[in-house]
Amino acid sequence: MMYRWIKVFQLSKTIRKIHFSFLNFRYKLKERPDTYVIVLTCFVLSMIGVFYYYYFQMLGQLYDGLSELGLGDLFCRLALFAAAMILSIVSAFLLINIFCFSKDIEHLLLFPVRPCDIFTGKYITVIMFCYGIELLLLLPACIIQTQYMGDSSAVITYISAAAILPHIVVFPLAVLVTICLKIAMLLKCMRIMLAVTGIMVYFAGSLIGVLLSNGQTGAERDLLNRVHDLIVPFPFYNSYIRFHPGLKLFCIILAAVFIGVYYYLSHLVIGEKYAIYDKEGRIRLKAVKYNSSSKLRSYFKKEYQTFFRNPVYVINGLFGIFITPFLLPLSFRISADAENIEQIRALVSASEFSFYAVLFALAVIVLTSAINVVASSSFSREGASFWIMKIIPYSLKRQAFVKALFSTSISIMGIIINCLIFKVYFNYSFIQIGIISFVGILFAVLWNLIGVFIDMKRPKLEWTNEAEAIKQNVNVVFSILLCIAISIGYFFAAAKMLQNGFAAGGIITFLSCSVCILILLVCKGIASHQE
Repeated sequence: MMYRWIKVFQLSKTIRKIHFSFLNFRYKLKERPDTYVIVLTCFVLSMIGVFYYYYFQMLGQLYDGLSELGLGDLFCRLALFAAAMILSIVSAFLLINIFCFSKDIEHLLLFPVRPCDIFTGKYITVIMFCYGIELLLLLPACIIQTQYMGDSSAVITYISAAAILPHIVVFPLAVLVTICLKIAMLLKCMRIMLAVTGIMVYFAGSLIGVLLSNGQTGAERDLLNRVHDLIVPFPFYNSYIRFHPGLKLFCIILAAVFIGVYYYLSHLVIGEKYAIYDKEGRIRLKAVKYNSSSKLRSYFKKEYQTFFRNPVYVINGLFGIFITPFLLPLSFRISADAENIEQIRALVSASEFSFYAVLFALAVIVLTSAINVVASSSFSREGASFWIMKIIPYSLKRQAFVKALFSTSISIMGIIINCLIFKVYFNYSFIQIGIISFVGILFAVLWNLIGVFIDMKRPKLEWTNEAEAIKQNVNVVFSILLCIAISIGYFFAAAKMLQNGFAAGGIITFLSCSVCILILLVCKGIASHQE
């Protein structure tokens, strides 16, 4: 159940990024600002500052006027009532927009998610937007009333009311829109018309009900009571305002309760299947049957298909991994005769030279695996599709680890080929091959993590053909040079340890432990990446 709620909130985050990108302003913040962006930002901030200044002045004058009439308690009621009216209009517009006019729901239905997850994610999107508007509207009122009253009771009242007010406003509209969409699905038509008509009837009915309940003309002294009856921010407000501050804070729990109610509402009304029909009564987009799989498996499969379906990536990425291992036996075949090769095989099998043979094989594997362009171009290969990585419900750091896992799997293929050559051609023992494989895989993991980490920081996303993402990528060159530099450092360290008489087990332990520490450090760097 917890996994489902995590998926719902990730889906809601994706929907918010789709609908409320605000001219891609969040992406512009990560780029080097130009003059136009700076001037536009300063202009917008100055306009907001001017608006807020006059808004504060207006609220202060309103509170002073009410206080002079002895109606200071009416200020909070008016502020919450005005916020409720604005939120009602805004939430109605948002619900119609994201459920009726937005086309994302048609494409989301193609993914292996249930309709109730999509509907709940959209409800949460509307609620979060209402929270943002409510913060802008009620924060000045809370500051002014707290300043005049001199205690924290007003703060508690505003916080608890602000937590539940969007839900009280949105919930009846959400119920109405959900029922209208279900009816439209059954009728296979009038989706927009039914939702708009339902909301208009709801507002008209609410207005008529308020007017009828306050339509009787009383005496002049009953005017204040009539105002209190007319201006009601939400049901049971008169009882709520008399609650103890602790009980008011306890009401915040209702916000979490409403989230669960949204889910079960959509599950009850919509059911397991939901479809959108065109004017001819046909389903616009037919869902494809997906096999249920984990996010890691799905993203790994995506990396595999994206890489191997592009010949440019295959040729440039696999050339160094699969061709380089065959250069060693080829060079021996060209430069040495059969007798020399047999002498080399005898030295490899000799106990006094077996460890030196292991170090030689490790040096070959470490250097060849360092020349790996798959990891250091993993983000750059996304190119113009990089924005998709930021909106899918899978964090960028986890995507980086999956990319490192994919590139490591390719590097392991090269290590396997190397080990087969060392076994078949140079007659290494199985114990030697095991040590070489273990330490070589550790180095391959480190090289791939370094490559992904470098490309993650500054990917080359602007290229005209796929070859530029690899051949003309500075990240690839920097990653190879850094890995080779680290390899040379390890060669000198191993040579120094041999000169000082360290045992073979001690050298292998040093190599393994130090590489594991470096792997953890790079993993920490990837995990600390700010999206």
